[in-house]
Amino acid sequence: MSIQKKLTVAYLWNLLGKWGVRFIGIGSTLVLVRLLDPSAFGLVALATICIGFFETLTDIGINRYLISQTQLDKQAMDSSWTVALLLKIALIFLIIALSGFLADFMNAPEIQLIIVVVACSGIFSALNNIGLVQFEKELDFKRVSALLLSAKLVSTAVMLVFAFWLQNYWALVAGGVCNALVYCIGSYQISSYRPELNFNIAKGQLRFSGKIMVRAVLGYTRNKLDTFLVGRLFDNSAVGKYSIGLEFAVLPLAEVITPASTAMFPALAGYKNNKQELFDKTYKYFGLVYGFVMPCVVGIWFVAPQFCDVILGPKWADTAPVMAALSVMMLPYPLTAITNNLFDYLNKTQYSLFSDSMGIALLVGAFCFFTFSELSDFAWARGVVALIAFLCILIFTRLTIGLSIKKMSSVLLLPSLAASVMWSCLEYGYHFTELSLLALIGNITIGAVAYSMALSILLKIFAKFDPTWEFWWIKLKTLPVKLYTELSKNRA
Repeated sequence: MSIQKKLTVAYLWNLLGKWGVRFIGIGSTLVLVRLLDPSAFGLVALATICIGFFETLTDIGINRYLISQTQLDKQAMDSSWTVALLLKIALIFLIIALSGFLADFMNAPEIQLIIVVVACSGIFSALNNIGLVQFEKELDFKRVSALLLSAKLVSTAVMLVFAFWLQNYWALVAGGVCNALVYCIGSYQISSYRPELNFNIAKGQLRFSGKIMVRAVLGYTRNKLDTFLVGRLFDNSAVGKYSIGLEFAVLPLAEVITPASTAMFPALAGYKNNKQELFDKTYKYFGLVYGFVMPCVVGIWFVAPQFCDVILGPKWADTAPVMAALSVMMLPYPLTAITNNLFDYLNKTQYSLFSDSMGIALLVGAFCFFTFSELSDFAWARGVVALIAFLCILIFTRLTIGLSIKKMSSVLLLPSLAASVMWSCLEYGYHFTELSLLALIGNITIGAVAYSMALSILLKIFAKFDPTWEFWWIKLKTLPVKLYTELSKNRA
């Protein structure tokens, strides 16, 4: 099987798993927002921030290191698993010891017990079977996706039972603990590999892991700093609304782009010694990514009021401006993820620290120099920071590894123009103003049709002078023929 076909199959299985997990997660969230108050989501979000920050200290890039190696060997896998296990155990004791201080620091004494319970459940993730990395390296996401779905189904059932029974934040905690337990047990069911303690760690792995750990800490800080600042500025209810608004604002990115990025890393690792081909395939991937992201940003911005009122419920209606502003965060996220992959391929992992460091600096600067009286004001500031970060990352990658600004401009221009047509059709053409499910579906349909038509026309034009869009234009033209051929084979 060719690398492109393996990548396609891997992406589809990974996408199926991620979509299945998120579909279940979205469904449960839509039930939970009706049963629980926003403050419940806020408390769990604050507790998760505290635990997650310390957990990044154990993120030493085990999978990325093993995948980047030519061959997997038992010593490397066992030593990686051993280091991660010891770090996790040390972390659990540290978090429990600091739980009281963390709760006081977050001005939420209720979260101390949550922190202790969730921290203890970390032992399950520490014991996960390292053998799963073999599936990832071989682009075999079928069994891993099935495991993800199984764990999510069981944990969601537990969470909903607790939600109907207790109707408080412990339902969210119970679901998370159950998910970690089921995934751990399942990892040993689907993989025959059995890890053993091994303290013989390669020096190259330590250097690589050190860089990944620093990047993980900075990345987590950047991703969660805004929620932490909301907790310092507003009450627990505002934290809950911000968390839910952010979750649905970047939902398309999490459901489509992230699974693709997971499959892309091992697939493109084979081109790390051919920079030109590596970049060529990266530009094509960028075209696919932003061809999907741009209309999602515009669409979420437009339908946020209808979505929050109709789907989430009236008590979440004031989350609409927050959700609209945060949709802009979908622009820098895939750029950061993909350029980090490039830095890893080219043995310049240290450069990947720039985007997170710069994002943190911009967000802290906005917090220090501006006053926010409303949650929506902070959300709009976060959106502006995301736009500035996006531009800075583009310039930085051009200066460090030679990513072409000209090619990236062409990659971004086409979907931006098509998304502008989509916005014009919704804003100045016909759209539904009612706060109803049918109106929401109607506006989504109008936007999708307008964007698809504009994209098809522009794609044909851009294909004449841009190799990236020429590639996708050919793919689009030949897609019906390939589908017909595949269907004919299946019938035969």
